[in-house]
Amino acid sequence: MIETVELPELVAIGLLVEGEQVADLVRPAWTRLFERDTGASAFLRADLLPENGKQRALIGFLAARKTDRPEGMTRIEIPAQRYLRLVHDGSLAGIPAALDRLRHHAKAHGLVATDFTLDFGYLPGLPDTRHELHLALAPPVVLLG
Repeated sequence: MIETVELPELVAIGLLVEGEQVADLVRPAWTRLFERDTGASAFLRADLLPENGKQRALIGFLAARKTDRPEGMTRIEIPAQRYLRLVHDGSLAGIPAALDRLRHHAKAHGLVATDFTLDFGYLPGLPDTRHELHLALAPPVVLLG
């Protein structure tokens, strides 16, 4: 079931991957992240807005605001915002199709989706587990008359 939710401001720390296609860079980034002693237990992938024609993703974990950024990692602050949310209980390979389902839902319901996504549910070894997928919505346009 797809629902609209609001998430509070979040802080994520992790490894930034960027390129023409980040798909080939993601699995090695997970391996590097899980090899580090971060003490984290809530892992996520954040697909960031493209920059300079390159796709960007943060492979990391949720952190408290006061958490120090480990050397070689990137820290992002995600503002409170609205998302479309879908729980995915299939394989990791099915996540892109589930995100496309969120995009189609937004379009069908007159919502403006962004390219920013959050994917919670990763575990060391990358087993097929339950994932919560979030697609950020653009703020509504208010017309004053």
